[in-house]
Amino acid sequence: MLGILVLGYTLVGVLRRAIDSRKFDATDDPTRLTWSEFERLIAEFYRRQGATVSTRGGPTSDGGVDLTITDRTGHRLIVQCKHWKSRRVGVKPLRELWGVMSDEKADGAIFVTSGSFSPDAADFARGKRLELIDGPKLRTMIAEVKGTLATPSAARPDQVVTVPRCPRCSSPMLLRTVKRGAHSGEQFWGCSTYPKCEGTRPT
Repeated sequence: MLGILVLGYTLVGVLRRAIDSRKFDATDDPTRLTWSEFERLIAEFYRRQGATVSTRGGPTSDGGVDLTITDRTGHRLIVQCKHWKSRRVGVKPLRELWGVMSDEKADGAIFVTSGSFSPDAADFARGKRLELIDGPKLRTMIAEVKGTLATPSAARPDQVVTVPRCPRCSSPMLLRTVKRGAHSGEQFWGCSTYPKCEGTRPT
């Protein structure tokens, strides 16, 4: 009987992963998802980067943690997902997530929203092991994990480029622009996990 139950749970897990994988490939705008679909989208995003993901979210109180992930380097991270289409995430939920890091024995935290962050929230996260991912950044990262990203300077709108992997940690890279100095305005590939990893590649 126990073996049948284990097999049943395994099959349900495999089916759920298949559904989440198809949903991930079909999603271009996370704001159109339900809150539960949004959490599963984020879980699938990190799985595709080679992380081990455990889900802890749901309609009840989750203590500020929706996912726990262990990346390919062995770091344990806690993740909170806020599916807010128009509201800004303020500093209060960031303080709460940062406050449970010690109890969770986590190496860092990630806060993901389909909306945006207030200036106070951005100031609070600066210099901490707390990564903020807003709606625009999330859409870019999803496109990168899928393996293609529209080229800003492409002659045709359907032209795409393959997104490279970081030479240091193998994470997908983001196309960034130098803002200061002699090379201001030039573009380069930077690791999507920055500041945790500072890997770069030339364009």
